[in-house]
Amino acid sequence: MFNDPTIVGSWPTLAARLDGGVLARWASAEPDLALLTTVSDLVALCSDGAEYERSNGVLAALVRLAAVDGRHDEDALLLLLHLLSGLVWTMAGQLRDLSPDIVAVVVGELACQIRRYPWQRRPHAVAANLRADTRRGVLAELRPRSRRHPNRGEVLTADGDVTRLLARQALDETEDVDLLDLLEWAVRSGVDATDIAMLLATEAHRDRQPGSDWMVADEYGVSARTLYRRRTRTLAALRGLAADYLAAVA
Repeated sequence: MFNDPTIVGSWPTLAARLDGGVLARWASAEPDLALLTTVSDLVALCSDGAEYERSNGVLAALVRLAAVDGRHDEDALLLLLHLLSGLVWTMAGQLRDLSPDIVAVVVGELACQIRRYPWQRRPHAVAANLRADTRRGVLAELRPRSRRHPNRGEVLTADGDVTRLLARQALDETEDVDLLDLLEWAVRSGVDATDIAMLLATEAHRDRQPGSDWMVADEYGVSARTLYRRRTRTLAALRGLAADYLAAVA
């Protein structure tokens, strides 16, 4: 929970208001909240180690209450921001070099994503979806990507050495920790690390250097045909692992 009241307001004040009748009102409208009698019960269901289906049901109910096309409930929005404070702190730490007010930026973007969350068609993996949407929104605001002018947008490394991203010690040196987490998950799940390195190499240089695919192929001692075949195979493997990864980080 946020302990600093300047971020999204006082948690004790909000908790007292919820226990004072708001939670009971919500329970009458949302079946997933019907068995919760105190805000402490609700927090426990959304804590680390809680059963996924139950905790996701609670978060989905709160999103329906907070969304603009739901009940537009301010207390539900504030509660969600408190419940997802761990997400905020983690993302703010990862993107801290992008803004001196990164916590406020992340909180603001998360609030926007909650308000417009498409709860009717995305009822599952609510926390993971909000995390991904918020990160995408923050990066779009602070580090817009342009494929025509890649020097203006986000890059994977400062020096272009994309293969070192696969090394564990690089985790503390790069901003794109989410990408690294996904790639490490993929390697642990059986995707070839060299294939991932080749994929990153082709993506990193494709916009900036004509013929870079052939250069990457030469660097790894394979033909361009083999490079493209392994690239296609790696992309397919990553897409196949995406659902399991999102569920694991939810």
